Amino acid sequence: MTEQMFIPDRQRLYHYKLDRVLGQGGTGKVYRGIDTRKGEVVAIKRFRENFFRNALHLRDLKKSVKRFKKFKHANVVQILDFLDDNPQEGICMVMEYVDGPNLRWYIANRPWNLQERLTIAAQLCNGLQYLHDQECIHHDFKPANVLFTRRGLAKIADYSLYGSSFLLELLDRSAGEQITPMFVAPEILRREKASPQSDQYSLGITMYMMFAERHPFLADSLPKLYNCHLRIIPEHPSVVNPKCPHRLGDIIMRLLEKDPAKRFRDCDELRIALADIGRSRI
Repeated sequence: MTEQMFIPDRQRLYHYKLDRVLGQGGTGKVYRGIDTRKGEVVAIKRFRENFFRNALHLRDLKKSVKRFKKFKHANVVQILDFLDDNPQEGICMVMEYVDGPNLRWYIANRPWNLQERLTIAAQLCNGLQYLHDQECIHHDFKPANVLFTRRGLAKIADYSLYGSSFLLELLDRSAGEQITPMFVAPEILRREKASPQSDQYSLGITMYMMFAERHPFLADSLPKLYNCHLRIIPEHPSVVNPKCPHRLGDIIMRLLEKDPAKRFRDCDELRIALADIGRSRI
């Protein structure tokens, strides 16, 4: 983004004074703002008008946010509020402000360091395990949804965008269409119910990018990409990048199994496996 793009297109949203655009994408635009009632710095996502597929999606998310506001974990971005009572202001979610870059930037710009990246992966396991323990499936885990504090703490964001998703998956079979194609689990493409193992697959794609330094599937069209998710076994990460330990590559390949039952039991089991990779053999 150029410096001009950081300038907000509006000065206020509800009772928040805006001073910077933090980013924008398919879900909406995110601003940095100041709560004029509490004086706190926050992040505010203003959803695009077409983000909500139907009234059920909006109602489900609004209801779920009441539960998500209680979530408190070092590796999870905290949700503070959900605002939708002023059509002119739009539908907004207020979140904890995280003052560093995201994992997508990290992968593209930081020097390759095995131990540093294993530490990040362990934090992601901790955050996802916490969400899964709360019976919350992320549905759209990807590097852009991992934010860093200035001290290097990784925090998972945007886990709330699909609400509880249970009713939506029953009544709206197109729910998976809003999930980022590069990271979508094959069972979602098969119109099966999402599970914690679906997040594991998305984490596997992310870790492949972290440790092999490229996406596992080099497809030039959406149909080809979906076919890769469904049928193609990617190259082993240690073959793509010799710096990646073979045992670590084996872990990543297990995350990318087409059958969810062949992935890890949970992210705690995955974190333990990763800890063994980082342990000295001397």
